Amino acid sequence: MKETAVTQFLIDITRGHLKQAYAEDSPKVIAASPLSEAMRAAVREQDIAALWLAGVSPMALLYFARLSGWSMERYYACIAEADLTKADRAGSVREVRHEPPQRRR
Repeated sequence: MKETAVTQFLIDITRGHLKQAYAEDSPKVIAASPLSEAMRAAVREQDIAALWLAGVSPMALLYFARLSGWSMERYYACIAEADLTKADRAGSVREVRHEPPQRRR
């Protein structure tokens, strides 16, 4: 399943044409979606980390997290933890660079 399909589904249920149907019967909307079973489970369980690691758009995830009642702090903590988990699985810690701002010449 392409992450663009999952991203579009999240947009549809949070801001698009499926918003009302999702609010009324989310299990039915999820079951009828074209998503893989793994992605359906992630949406059903509000597994933001799994969706993030699948490559879903951060803005679509944020809309979904907010719809699901998540605070901003919880959302960002979940994303940060997922990134650390991903780095640990790769066998390295992601390098953080602090570069000075570019100046106009």
